[in-house]
Amino acid sequence: MKALKVLAWIIGILLFLFLVLVFIAPTRMHVEATVEINAPASIVWNDIVKFERFSQWNTWKQMDSTTTYTITGEDGTVGAVYSWKGKKIGEGQLQHLSFEPYKLIQQKLTFTKPFHSEADVYFNLTEAAEKTKVVWGFDAHYNRPQNLMSWLMKGAIEDDYQKGLLNLKSMAEADKKGPGAPNGVNETVKEMNYPATTFAAIRKTIPQKSIMSFYQTNLQQIYAAAQAAKLQPGVPCGLFYSWDTTKHQTDMAAAVPVPEGSTLKNGIEIIKLPAAKAFYVDYYGPYNKIANAHVALHEFAAVKGKKILLPTIEMYVAFQGNEKDSSKWLTKVIYFMQ
Repeated sequence: MKALKVLAWIIGILLFLFLVLVFIAPTRMHVEATVEINAPASIVWNDIVKFERFSQWNTWKQMDSTTTYTITGEDGTVGAVYSWKGKKIGEGQLQHLSFEPYKLIQQKLTFTKPFHSEADVYFNLTEAAEKTKVVWGFDAHYNRPQNLMSWLMKGAIEDDYQKGLLNLKSMAEADKKGPGAPNGVNETVKEMNYPATTFAAIRKTIPQKSIMSFYQTNLQQIYAAAQAAKLQPGVPCGLFYSWDTTKHQTDMAAAVPVPEGSTLKNGIEIIKLPAAKAFYVDYYGPYNKIANAHVALHEFAAVKGKKILLPTIEMYVAFQGNEKDSSKWLTKVIYFMQ
């Protein structure tokens, strides 16, 4: 009987302590981690906003090898969702809510198993002196008694955030270094004498997220029209006349070089670019990192005190249609400058 009383006292004390902790523990959790990366914001941005890249540096993927991941929507755009399902880390999703390009990413984090919870997640990017400061933050509200568990887990989450940002730092700095570095690209800027070129083109202002579908539809139409007119078309190109990061749209043309004097119908216009001195980067790799080539050319123009003239050109020399290995895709990114 005495032993039962002692046991009851112990259970009562533990229950009392539990209730005290539940009411002491905050119902709101804020976590924030910071890192400084020796790379421009445009490169760091790409490694964060693309879920395919995010999955390579965040630490949670390493916790459970059984987890399956799914990306729905167009990766790197508002509305895209990164979902997971695993035995150890449960089920949930991360969704892009809004962007301020190269400055701010806002996301919604939702866990469905082992329990339901939601959190607001953000990335703040600040660029200065060719370095980018990244702040990764997390804000959530937890009802009692769930708040106690979240309070006890806060230290582990902070540790995961900091380790993840260090992985991001390694990835982004490797992206900037170029050939020979893991995930690197060729950023060497070269000079060329660009020849006068006639393009068969379809030009339109479109959402940036629609660029690939715009290419697929219109390049096929241009090639069919050129072949029907017995013209000899060249390699596919993109001509970019503007890039609006506020409205997330671009004035661009899907274009194919054709012989001088060519004419085509069905809404296909002829665009002529004169011979001029130009600068270019031979970029090898998938298109989700082509921003690195543009960054190199912009930095070159800034250092040399040159003004960039539009349009800029992406010439798809070796691409998905004729080369399956994305590491061998060659895009010649060309800028006219004065």
